[in-house]
Amino acid sequence: DNKLTLSIVLPCGFEHDFFIRTAESLFYETPAEILKEIVIVDDASDPPLKDSWSEEAAAKFGVKYVRVDSPLGLIGAKDVGARAATGDVIVFFDCHVKPAENYWVPYVKEIHENYKRVVIPTITNLNVDTWEEFGRPSGSAGGMSKCYLTFDAEFKWTTDDTPYVPIMSGGLLAISRKWFFETGGYDSTMKGWGGENLDQSLRIWRCGGEIVTAPESYVAHMWRDGTEKTKAKYKVGAGDAIKNRARAMKAHLGDWYEKTLTFPSFKEWRGKDLDTSSITDGFSDLHCEDFEWYLNRFKNIYRDAGVAPREVFQIEAVTSDGSIEESEKLNLHKSSALCLELKKSTWTNYGSGDEVVLKECTGATASEPKPIWWHGSNRRKDGSCCGGLRAWNTDQCIDGRNPQHGAAKLASHTCDLDLGLEAFLQPSDDDKEEFSLELGGTGHHCVSVVGGSSLGIVACADASKWRKRYAFTPMEYELLSSDYKNDWARAYL
Repeated sequence: DNKLTLSIVLPCGFEHDFFIRTAESLFYETPAEILKEIVIVDDASDPPLKDSWSEEAAAKFGVKYVRVDSPLGLIGAKDVGARAATGDVIVFFDCHVKPAENYWVPYVKEIHENYKRVVIPTITNLNVDTWEEFGRPSGSAGGMSKCYLTFDAEFKWTTDDTPYVPIMSGGLLAISRKWFFETGGYDSTMKGWGGENLDQSLRIWRCGGEIVTAPESYVAHMWRDGTEKTKAKYKVGAGDAIKNRARAMKAHLGDWYEKTLTFPSFKEWRGKDLDTSSITDGFSDLHCEDFEWYLNRFKNIYRDAGVAPREVFQIEAVTSDGSIEESEKLNLHKSSALCLELKKSTWTNYGSGDEVVLKECTGATASEPKPIWWHGSNRRKDGSCCGGLRAWNTDQCIDGRNPQHGAAKLASHTCDLDLGLEAFLQPSDDDKEEFSLELGGTGHHCVSVVGGSSLGIVACADASKWRKRYAFTPMEYELLSSDYKNDWARAYL
């Protein structure tokens, strides 16, 4: 008696190869009494999609077409589809997915309990040749469903032991039609693709809703892997995605938007007036919390996993006599001291694995986007911070997952916030300002200077020492109110 109906919206610009199989799969896996319609938004495909599948034939599978003759992009197409939907729940899927049996059950159950609850399926992999799911991990570790927000408007996959999703990846979600329109829908000013997931996620959380994962709802998804077969056929305007993300951050972050502007990818927006009223007007009638509330709501990420670190520092190799160079005493910008730095990366959370090397330390001001500054990151097994070391303003952590004695290189990898003890500075017994850099948490593997200017992994008893250099409190933590600072500080004791 309490079953809600679903309108499944598929934005299908130039998806000639996949849209029919996607719609058929959804039709067969969704009970007739639940499926209100499948809305296929043909975003100016050439030739039109209905030339491949007539309206009459498609209607037998619950499909209705909405055609736009001038391309809107993914965001606009989703908004058009939502406005054409008539079901109780709008399910947004990409036009290249295959759902598993009973995928819809948690959507109906969760949203019936709370119409402000948005549900995210567990996303797995789709082989578009066989149209079969593959690579689903066994047990409770299956698939991906939740992301977290970084200050440069990136979103990173993550896991934890809660059902809550800080940021949606964007393409696959179920939301009640009522809550979608109460929160203002999609921003009409965003173009093409990118940033709408950040805006929508922050609207939902700040304005009294919640986003949860549905671990028992599996949807196989075709990932765009760079091959011709999976490449998007629609065009994205130059600069559209970065402008969308800038607008989302300005509309929601308040003072923390200044942090976003410190990243090189947003330098063109520094000092510019960016009108975000089309976003903020959409939820102006709701009683919404500020961004500080959001940071504290997800303090298991921003505090306990170090994404908003309290302290940032260089990691300097201690010389054999332990002395501090005269140039450092004079606070000069150049010195012969050597510090850990990522070899290739710059300030971005859209990175990839790198190598950690020794480079000349820099001055006390972090004014250049050099990945030479570090901070504690990742939750320990008890949920506290910090079990890893992350290069500030990047997504890269020192790789301590499988340390080997004698290794001549020190790698980095994309941080896993739930990894536990991986790489950390262990205070020396005889000098609390000097540290061993331990890997793996066993006390047997440490990072050491080898041959004067290289790094290696050796037994901790034989390893060189390290010190924190020019430690400071970064903007993202300094902006917290005194109440939150005091509350967060207690967690570090």
